[in-house]
Amino acid sequence: MWYKIVLILIILILFFVAVMVIDNHRFVVRRYTLRSKRIRYPVRFVFVADLHEKSYGKENEALVDAIAALSPDAVLVGGDLIVSGRIKREAARKNGDAEPGPSDTNWMKHSLSFVKRLARISDVWFVAGNHEARLSYYEEFRPYDRVFQEEMERAGVHFLHNRRVDPFAQAHDGEDSGIRLCGLELPMRYYKKFTKTALSKEDLFAMLGTADPNVYTVLLTHTPVYFEQYAEWGADLCLCGHVHGGLMRLPFIGGVMGTRPNLFPKYSGGQYSYPKGDGGGESSTLVLTCGLGMHTLPIRIFNPGEISYIELLPEQQ
Repeated sequence: MWYKIVLILIILILFFVAVMVIDNHRFVVRRYTLRSKRIRYPVRFVFVADLHEKSYGKENEALVDAIAALSPDAVLVGGDLIVSGRIKREAARKNGDAEPGPSDTNWMKHSLSFVKRLARISDVWFVAGNHEARLSYYEEFRPYDRVFQEEMERAGVHFLHNRRVDPFAQAHDGEDSGIRLCGLELPMRYYKKFTKTALSKEDLFAMLGTADPNVYTVLLTHTPVYFEQYAEWGADLCLCGHVHGGLMRLPFIGGVMGTRPNLFPKYSGGQYSYPKGDGGGESSTLVLTCGLGMHTLPIRIFNPGEISYIELLPEQQ
């Protein structure tokens, strides 16, 4: 009897390894449609996060081609294009003898070529994730932070840095879309392991100002852990990543592993809602991408990479 149990376990292990290998090398497009009376005309955009220096084909051509086929008005990137640990290895390789210059971009080569190709398709808007936040937080990484920002801006990336824009007006002859994109970049203390630093509505007011109730507010930020606070601040749509879909996804349950780390996180991937804080009876929506890459734990089981394609439409009359 025991050998049957061992055989079943071996088969299961081989099955999960095969699924992991397949899911680590494929991605899917997930589509979302949202409506509001404050949106003045239809817009469509692509949202991606957590590339972590992964490449789907040479220079990410498979990924870029899939995004180009969607004809987005803009591409929004929710952070973690890079893997900060690779910078440590790069620094160790150089023995700290010289600061990196514009040509020292091997640690970000896949993400850099990715955004260069994206910028030929549409405007690219970016907020930092925790891996980019480390570049400015740790003194030894700050030269790399300068290189990252210079190279990304040269590639055509627009950094939001806690500001708000209308990302769709340029694609529609300057006409106001009724949509405001806010980029929230949280400090490193909000990414602590094994604990959750409190984030109040007042903290968000200090970083972003007040949300304008007359426009449809899209909040682009990295972590979904504070979705309730984003909603109470006044965001209509929150775009987040960071959780990598929970590494492994189970039917009816969702992601298995959170980022702190914690089992079965409340938000792991997909669409969620929470009441807005303006008392108007509306809800805020969270679109949480499962991301495109991985680091440290290269695990994706029933959890392929993801491109989120989002349509924002005027309310039906």
